[in-house]
Amino acid sequence: METVNYNVENHVASIQMNRPERHNALDFQLLDDLDAAFTLAEEDDDVYVIVLSGAGRSFCSGYDRGGSYYITPPEGGWTARSALLRLRGIEDRYMRIWNCPKVTIAQIHGHCLAGGCYIQLVCDISVAAEDAIIGHMSPETFGQGALNGVSSMPLWQVLMGPKRARYMLMTGRKVSGTEAAQIGLISVAVPIEDLEQEVGSICEEIMEPGGPGFLTMKETLNTDLEIMGVGAMFRAHGHMNALARLNRPATD
Repeated sequence: METVNYNVENHVASIQMNRPERHNALDFQLLDDLDAAFTLAEEDDDVYVIVLSGAGRSFCSGYDRGGSYYITPPEGGWTARSALLRLRGIEDRYMRIWNCPKVTIAQIHGHCLAGGCYIQLVCDISVAAEDAIIGHMSPETFGQGALNGVSSMPLWQVLMGPKRARYMLMTGRKVSGTEAAQIGLISVAVPIEDLEQEVGSICEEIMEPGGPGFLTMKETLNTDLEIMGVGAMFRAHGHMNALARLNRPATD
């Protein structure tokens, strides 16, 4: 894992994205390394909790426009088949965190934008520094790269409600960690100097009654949302994002 720092201590697996020079932008290598790290944590019976964080000045600035599974078109450009398959792969990456059998915590500081925000949305708990910058992207970027105006992440309206979600998505507004906690975009915000300690305290509280027992709770909570249609939402957003790519030239 070239772009991820991985460590296990006291039943907690720490997965730290490590591309600080790019604010941990999600390129091909980092996405593959995240998959490998989550596989290690999921298969380790000594791990009860996974903490996802970022090295350097930011949690994650989103998908790397220099190249990633999300941004980069296949050779010859997008077709209906290649776009749908590519977005199915992106959906699988979201869902493997969403359905991870361990409790997942996002530890957020600095910028947490676009794809970086998507990753924290699929974690069970998100703890951010009060001065973190969290959000989607500006409207003028819709239609550029692989964005197309259709977010591949459907949880905005689920977590914040239609009014808040549409306000953020349609304006491209970014919010502080403090405001993100107030509107339901994250779980809690704390001063930056208390961030690591707060995440550690949450880990201890989770493990006190016995970490492995949380799997049944998580399975039930995720099933509740499946019944509400969240699984279909992921597929619908993936389809619309994929099909919008067909209007882009191969040189994009």
